[in-house]
Amino acid sequence: MWVKKTIRAGIVLAGCVVVVNALDTARGGVDANERVKGIVETAAMSPAGIPFELTASETARVGARRMAEKLRVSGELQPVSRVVIRAREAGKILDMDVREGQAVEAGDVLVRFETDDLQSALLQRQSDRDAAEAELTLAMRALTRTEQLAAKNVASAEQLDRAKSDVVVKTARVQSLSAQADIARLALRNAEIRAPFSGTITRRLAEAGARVGTDGELLTLVDTGVLEAKVLVATRDIPHVALGLTAELEIDGLSGRSVPGIVDRISPVAEEGTRFVAVYLRLANRDGRLWGGMFASGSILLREKDDAFVVPAMALRRDATGYHVLKVLDGHLRRQTVTLGSRWNDGGLIEIATGLKDGETILTAPFPELQPDMAVTIDRAG
Repeated sequence: MWVKKTIRAGIVLAGCVVVVNALDTARGGVDANERVKGIVETAAMSPAGIPFELTASETARVGARRMAEKLRVSGELQPVSRVVIRAREAGKILDMDVREGQAVEAGDVLVRFETDDLQSALLQRQSDRDAAEAELTLAMRALTRTEQLAAKNVASAEQLDRAKSDVVVKTARVQSLSAQADIARLALRNAEIRAPFSGTITRRLAEAGARVGTDGELLTLVDTGVLEAKVLVATRDIPHVALGLTAELEIDGLSGRSVPGIVDRISPVAEEGTRFVAVYLRLANRDGRLWGGMFASGSILLREKDDAFVVPAMALRRDATGYHVLKVLDGHLRRQTVTLGSRWNDGGLIEIATGLKDGETILTAPFPELQPDMAVTIDRAG
């Protein structure tokens, strides 16, 4: 009977130590390590072997979970395909019906130039070439006759050489005039300018009736079907970014809706005067709700895993034999050797490759006084 009374007195005494420490206002709260030290010492002196009471926040149940590492980014949208349409030949604009903001399809006629002079030039080149071809035909016939006469020793070698030279000269003239005719024909085709791809006219730089020189600017055309966001990534993070990684962006003006993207290009050098590298995220604009100049913010998914066993880094312990954790089993702390995998959340979580099973509970609080084989309980309400 006196033994039971002694045990109860010990338990009450241990409880009093906890209460006195908790109510000590001069200390402004109880340091976690001092709490552990005090209760461990009390439990060691008690014949009842009082278990150390853990709060739920000091333990964690291990289980497979999806892990994702993302990089926050932001930037401005801009068209991927943009072209300034220029005049290929000097001339007078006959027709230009497209306006800013107008959508056009690939192959649509955008600008027409007057063609009277171009048609006259083409006819002249073709006529000159036809005449040269006729002269070449006569020269070749003359060469044939001269060769026949030379074979009978009627024509001299000098006459034969002259006939051959005449054919060479006239052949060169035909080739030159044919090239000039081709150039005139191309100039006539260039008098009609078509859209190189489907898109929207953003600038109109000339008017019908105006004369423009060769390479003069006429229109600006952009492809609004595909845009890209130029985002800047710090040089310390750029090694983790690769082509093909997916991204999710939120666009100003499209609240509540995320737009998927993909890493399409990465600059090989940092922006001048900074430690940031330009990364270009390609975005599809199938419904036409995105515009160049919009601001986008979101994240690039660097890596993910659906069934990762992760524990807080502070739960890991290391001794001469390697890494281990303390797991709660049958009311006691048990040493469990583990092998480590990847680090997540900037090293705050560590993936466990082997050593733990789904559903096991481990100690996560960094209490060095708690050692293997100590008796513990878990206050789920705490």
